[in-house]
Amino acid sequence: MKGDFALLGRLLGLAGAQRGWMLLAGLAACVTILASFGLMAVAGWFIASMAIAGVTTGMMNYFLPAAGIRFFAILRTGGRYLDRILSHEAVFRVVAHLRLWLFRRLIPLSPGQLQDRRGADLASSLQADIDTLQHAFLRLGTPLAVSLVCAVAIIAVLSLLHPPAAVVVAGLLLCAGGLVPALTRRAAARPSAETVHLRAELRVALVDLVQGAPDLRAAGAGGRQLAAIDGISGRLLEAQRRAAAYGALAEAAFGLCASLALWGVAVLAIAGVTAGALAPAMAPALTLAALASFEAVATLPAAVQRWGEVMAAARRMFALADTPPDVTSPVAPSPVPDDFSLRFSAVRLRYGPAAPFALDGLDLHIPSGRRIAILGPSGAGKSSIGRLLLRFWEYDGDIRLGGHDLRLYRPEDLRALVGVAAQETHLFNSSIRANLLMAAPEADEAAMARALDAALLSDVVARLPDGLDTFVGEGGTRLSAGEARRLVLARALVREPRILVLDEPTENLDATTARRLLASLAMATHGRTTLLITHDPAAAQAFADEIVRLEAGVLVTPG
Repeated sequence: MKGDFALLGRLLGLAGAQRGWMLLAGLAACVTILASFGLMAVAGWFIASMAIAGVTTGMMNYFLPAAGIRFFAILRTGGRYLDRILSHEAVFRVVAHLRLWLFRRLIPLSPGQLQDRRGADLASSLQADIDTLQHAFLRLGTPLAVSLVCAVAIIAVLSLLHPPAAVVVAGLLLCAGGLVPALTRRAAARPSAETVHLRAELRVALVDLVQGAPDLRAAGAGGRQLAAIDGISGRLLEAQRRAAAYGALAEAAFGLCASLALWGVAVLAIAGVTAGALAPAMAPALTLAALASFEAVATLPAAVQRWGEVMAAARRMFALADTPPDVTSPVAPSPVPDDFSLRFSAVRLRYGPAAPFALDGLDLHIPSGRRIAILGPSGAGKSSIGRLLLRFWEYDGDIRLGGHDLRLYRPEDLRALVGVAAQETHLFNSSIRANLLMAAPEADEAAMARALDAALLSDVVARLPDGLDTFVGEGGTRLSAGEARRLVLARALVREPRILVLDEPTENLDATTARRLLASLAMATHGRTTLLITHDPAAAQAFADEIVRLEAGVLVTPG
């Protein structure tokens, strides 16, 4: 329990600049609850006083209590409206901030420490878990504080009016707002945690079904995948059913406490009137006020039912966010160099403790401004060179950029200097313009035109009905494979990086287009340090000033 409150405190601490919105929402909720309490008390007193005055033909001030009723009614309605507006505005802002916070924490971990996590699992953490965490702000954090403040204020008022009634209401409020939620939290903890994990598992299975549909059909495994999804769905529904059952019991217990408070205060008030210690009109006023006081804790049983889900989602998110990155910025970083030569000396790299070495003692010198082609079969370690230049992975050995240790540059400086057109680069389901600006938000029309010219895409874009604003589809599905590949190249070129890594740029192109593209890239990369990664000797010969060959992560022979 102590750990759960620490997690909740950490979540609330991430609210950051939105604490003002949360405070305003809490104040509006307090006004609503206290206005409801005041409305019921004044209405009970007013109705009873009017009845007594009618029976005894006595006189009473009608206008003041009527005005009080109207005042509390308007205050309650306005407070409830503001509470809904402010609380949801606060939560939307907090959730948006939380998503950005988690994404920023993931950036230093990518791709090295995220390679064992499946994409759908990461998407679940970024979406489903954070959507669950909104309940920490909407149903747990602020409501707990509001309930405490309002309950103390109500008991204080009742103590002034009738201390015995205050004792009864205080005890039953403690039971309904403390004991019942605590028991519900304990009982629903397991099914709530199972709900979070099963929801994430279901999301992963559904993504596997959609993205792997062709392979599943080819292997005849579609039925097994559907059966697995059906099994996960069944377990999820069962976990939700058990959590909902505990929630229903909590609501029943809460209703019982409210009813006991109503009757208990009614009996005490009648006894007080009989003894002459209490005005007759106060009996219904206290009775209705006792019932209204439970609005202060009315949200807690249902809110605490979500406790297990929120805590499970928080643990998943913080476990991911707290992973220490392998690659960190140096304390005293080297300035951006003017010399863009590269030297690899005895460089070794592998992608896991038990994985084979992707680079195993690489020695390679690339003078500034030279175009080097790196030949080799698949798995030779060619693409690993670009990943190291971006500081995505830690390595053994020595890499020098401009004569300085690569580790002494800030990773963000290196990623501004180095452009990589990788084979596996993703195109976003947006426009061509947006995909280009993803790499260089400050790029103007001229810069985008130059990049598209270099990638031989200008004519293609000119023929499209919406030009640069044409949507490319998820992963570039509305483009041909060759056009999508060239858009990836254009995105790398639009930043005008000083060092450029071109990983199989002619993939999916016919021979004529490939020759034209290599000639265009040779002109666009003049004066830049450029690495062409390819398995095609003809492409290497047409593009590079020098050709080297890698096999099993080792430079074997030139050419």
